[in-house]
Amino acid sequence: MIYDVIIVWAWAAWLFVWSNLPKSYKKLILEKNKNPWVKVLLSGWERANVSNIDIVPERDYFSQNKKFLLWVFAKYNQWDIQSFFAENWIEIVEEDRGRLILKSWDSKELLDLLVRKARKNNCEIRCNSNVKKIKKSSQPPLEGANNIFNIICEDWKEYQAKNVIVSSWWKSFFQVGTIWEWYNFARQFWLNIINPTRALVWLVTKKDFKELSWNSLNCELILKDNKKEIYREFWPLLFTHFWISWPIVFNAWNALWEYLSSLKIEAEQEKIKYILENIKIELKINPKNSTKKINKFFEEEIKNEEKIEFWLQDWRSWKEAKATWWWIDLNELDKNFMAKKVSWLYFIWEVCDVTWKTGGFNLQWAWSSGFICGKNFK
Repeated sequence: MIYDVIIVWAWAAWLFVWSNLPKSYKKLILEKNKNPWVKVLLSGWERANVSNIDIVPERDYFSQNKKFLLWVFAKYNQWDIQSFFAENWIEIVEEDRGRLILKSWDSKELLDLLVRKARKNNCEIRCNSNVKKIKKSSQPPLEGANNIFNIICEDWKEYQAKNVIVSSWWKSFFQVGTIWEWYNFARQFWLNIINPTRALVWLVTKKDFKELSWNSLNCELILKDNKKEIYREFWPLLFTHFWISWPIVFNAWNALWEYLSSLKIEAEQEKIKYILENIKIELKINPKNSTKKINKFFEEEIKNEEKIEFWLQDWRSWKEAKATWWWIDLNELDKNFMAKKVSWLYFIWEVCDVTWKTGGFNLQWAWSSGFICGKNFK
């Protein structure tokens, strides 16, 4: 049997692709794990943080191709996904910082809806089917029956399809089963891959914060390259021994990576060297809203009205990273997420050169990329 579409690996984005593909297509999902739903169930600490009501793509997403992001969100955005849930009688509530959460606080409600919609659209799924190779019968691609992909799994089972969609997970966050093979597929077809860097991690400081360990406060964080401001945001921040954490820090790291990339600093050791020599954090603290312990620690700076600044030296390990900067250059894909060099081969969601702030932006990218890919098959 030759399938019209085979989707490689099952995460949130493929569920949306699945339900938006033409019903007449013969569709197959090949999933590496025995449970294809785990990433959806983990969303928002299992409460399903499905989107964010306040999304500005160029502010809330990080990429080397912001024009691509603007095009995607012009086609499908947070208002569209809210309409989708409303049409399917799923209630959404807004929480702090615009996060959109299921009113039920149960991510299984989201999963049940997506699976129900997908199955109604006639798709077959096979778990424990780890794809190891994708081959194309003709190169350059030809139209018609000769344009067939051969998909070979770890157990040597082989499938054929006219179209292949790769929707994969990162190198990091190993707890839910990381997937590396998409990198080999992209390299095999000569797509440009941006060098890997661990992301959404805690920033390591040169200053010793052990006296403040596990103390938090609301403050404004300003990321600087010497005197040049790179990024600023107001949100809670957590101190540990030699690093700072919580979403405000994850977002600052995304901005820092994007900035280093704009300077054409790609190798990890070069990034660390640049950070050591140039990058620092400034905190703006209101003593009236801070704890006595934090005020005492920064007593001299507060008393003399000096800036609270400290230098960075590194970021935490791959094991602690929640994301990976190691993706396919968006310039390699057309506006429907199809590889320009290989017709009918698509890459969506987390293998694309896009990352995001915390707070529902991840799943919104899944809905947006999945909708566009599913609705615009050539």
